[in-house]
Amino acid sequence: MIDVISEIDHLIEKTPFLIDIFPEQIPPKADNRYFEIEDYFQSHRAELNRKLTNILLKLYCYYDFLISAGDDVIENPAPSQLVSLIDHCFEGEWRSRDYINVILPECHSMIILNGDDLYMTLYNPDEQLKDIVFSLVHAEGLFFYKAHREP
Repeated sequence: MIDVISEIDHLIEKTPFLIDIFPEQIPPKADNRYFEIEDYFQSHRAELNRKLTNILLKLYCYYDFLISAGDDVIENPAPSQLVSLIDHCFEGEWRSRDYINVILPECHSMIILNGDDLYMTLYNPDEQLKDIVFSLVHAEGLFFYKAHREP
């Protein structure tokens, strides 16, 4: 098995793509209305949680998963265990929810699901993975785009 922590550290430096409720990153506004809207979506997220879960489950049909969750590393979990790991990310108050790193070893990519975000981040996807993710995301009514990196 690969050194998961080193792989996470390596992949997080690669090009990020977002699976998001918005079609592009939100520009700053003087009145910070995004934060009020984020609060609304955070308190009404059952549908979003279902969509993110569906995307990961469907993607799991195509790729092996190596999941880092807390101190645990789980290789190709049973689907019920994968759902449990995902659900755990969404439990509790939204500012203190958990996260998982999902490494796709076959294509040297990673998805980070952070339960207090309204998006997932995909790092270092090859063209085939981008095509599959785009289709899965679109089917769930979400958006997929290259993230802007802070300089």
